[in-house]
Amino acid sequence: MTSLTIQVKPLAYEQVPGPWLGDWRPYTYQRQVYDLIAQALTDRQTLCLFLVTPTGSGKTLGSYAYAINHGVPAFGVYPTNELIRDQERALKPWLDPNDEYRLLHIDSKQLDDWQAKLDLDRHAPALERLLNWEPTVLTNPDILFYTFFGLYRGPGGLSQRLFSLIGRYRLFVFDEFHLYNVKQMADVAYLLATLQAINPHLGRVAIFASATPDSPMLPWLRQNLNLPVEVVQAQPGASPAARTIAHPVRLTLVPADLGRWQGTTTLVEYLPQVEAFLAQYPQARLVTILDSVAGAMALAQTLRERFPQVPVGEVHGFTSEQEREAALQRPFTVGTSTIEVGIDFKDATGKDILIFEARTASQFIQRFGRLGRHAKAHDIPNWCIALVPEYVYHFLADKLASDRQVTRQQLTEVIDEAYQAPEDFAHYLRSHAPAEFHAARWHAQSLFQADDRPMVAAGLEKAIEALTGKSAGQAAGQHRRYNEQKILAPLLTFRGTGFEAAILDERGSDPGFPARRYDLFFLLRRGICEEIDEDTYLQTLEKLAGQWSEEVARERRYARLIKSAADELLGVYGFFRLAGMLEHSRRVWFEAPEEVLAGRKAEVTVLSGLEIGTDPEMRLRRLNRHLRRKQLVAWFIDRHPSAIKLGRALPSLFALYELRVRRPGGRLSDQPWTIAFNQNAFFLDSLGWWREKKQNDPIIL
Repeated sequence: MTSLTIQVKPLAYEQVPGPWLGDWRPYTYQRQVYDLIAQALTDRQTLCLFLVTPTGSGKTLGSYAYAINHGVPAFGVYPTNELIRDQERALKPWLDPNDEYRLLHIDSKQLDDWQAKLDLDRHAPALERLLNWEPTVLTNPDILFYTFFGLYRGPGGLSQRLFSLIGRYRLFVFDEFHLYNVKQMADVAYLLATLQAINPHLGRVAIFASATPDSPMLPWLRQNLNLPVEVVQAQPGASPAARTIAHPVRLTLVPADLGRWQGTTTLVEYLPQVEAFLAQYPQARLVTILDSVAGAMALAQTLRERFPQVPVGEVHGFTSEQEREAALQRPFTVGTSTIEVGIDFKDATGKDILIFEARTASQFIQRFGRLGRHAKAHDIPNWCIALVPEYVYHFLADKLASDRQVTRQQLTEVIDEAYQAPEDFAHYLRSHAPAEFHAARWHAQSLFQADDRPMVAAGLEKAIEALTGKSAGQAAGQHRRYNEQKILAPLLTFRGTGFEAAILDERGSDPGFPARRYDLFFLLRRGICEEIDEDTYLQTLEKLAGQWSEEVARERRYARLIKSAADELLGVYGFFRLAGMLEHSRRVWFEAPEEVLAGRKAEVTVLSGLEIGTDPEMRLRRLNRHLRRKQLVAWFIDRHPSAIKLGRALPSLFALYELRVRRPGGRLSDQPWTIAFNQNAFFLDSLGWWREKKQNDPIIL
């Protein structure tokens, strides 16, 4: 089977003398970061600090060391809850060893718990109470920007008080920043501009930590907003005293048709080579990171059949919380992006073989960095198998000779060169961000009395124009139009970007809590399932309450049918029992009447009257009855989803759906169209479709 193997050299960093954390000696870059933070906060200056260093090289302590030594509360923002838990484990011995609530992990589940402990009626007052304790906070972008846009509701100016509490923080840490999309980056930029306009002399540092060096945020902050920016990039050390932070790895590159989701098939074909390695090193432990839950399930079953004596664990969106920890400790672990960040494979979870799909350069670097982070007591070598697109493989085969030794820096550079850069939707900043910035401006300036408000408003208006090229008046006009058209809500939150179903998992393969909310379309494509009504679902939940009371209470709260208005983004679209998984997926699409679509092509709009169809056909009477009434912010065009995705070089996991037009009389069009929803509707619209909009004539099928 075609493959290319190279040897990746270890990576070491120099340590420098001087006080840092206890008796620890910092790496050179950690010392630089510490001194830059100290100078900015002491001089009450603003600083945006981009920290570029590989996974596992000490970014966490490098970012928080000053906060630890000086008791400065920090506000850490992380893209996944798994990563928050990992950071909590790393920081707790330093920041909160005595459980005095000096370090708080805050996500939706934790707010549920605090709401109950504090005997409060909703999340917002619970969050206010916690922030008043002035802890170091570890949270996700959604909670930060839900506060920023004033979406937490409560009596007596609660949303304004929450914003003020966040404004007190002087140190912000945005980790794994390369995982943010353009909207998230734009919101961070405007948040910093807002805090600067409100209090430019407080002294703040915002750290953007990433394993990859490029970010469009850097010029936005430095050139558009005129904020001070420093870039600290860790450099390898050459002296014998340098400390190894990444150990040698044997890297095998295997071409796979990832565009047609053939990564799992290719991996199964490559298993004889893995079996040979395991025959040589019988104690070797293996982990895989795939992009498809269905692929992960299928691979786990294949591994159980090929290696019946080896326990196999699964960690993905369908794995219960109770099962995850045990699954990570098994000799073979099959996972998805759930374990891409936030899992440190050492000790009980240590692995020797890492197999992953890599659809983009940043995904390759991020996943490759999971292996070789720690010295091992045994002599099993680190082996990484990367399934890459065929065009990437051929590029790398021309650049790299077999068994060649390369440094990690050289590998990063050649990987970045090999991959086609996906569309980054940079035009979103000018096309749609003004509306959401206006909403944030209006909320922020409401904090101030009439005599202070004009000065603050002027700074916020200036930031809108600097970032978007649109005046405050133009932003206000766009906000008003979007509000009148009922398309504004998806711009003000990161919530509700997909379609969720409430599922009772009756497969019997997971000993944990069997109820979960997960992607409706995955369920329809791969699940052996049946619709049930909400009462049946809730009655089944009640029977589980004796064993899983907290989990049942949470599902009662969140597994509710989504309401029909376009600004209602949270809830489920239906209730299902899951009995098993199909070997081959169903075809699933949206259907819409011709008269609903007429004259609205290639623009963000509100649609209702949609239904879902499948082949083979499923009975979806309840789902479609509810979906017909639901108003959805959408964008559609008369082209096949594959043509849009390939022609516009969209990110590989960007959610597009097939749309079929229903003509009078009920016949469906043969030619599939493309439809996208909520944030993705705005992202697609930002690409510019002027020709298509001019041709927005009556539909001809």
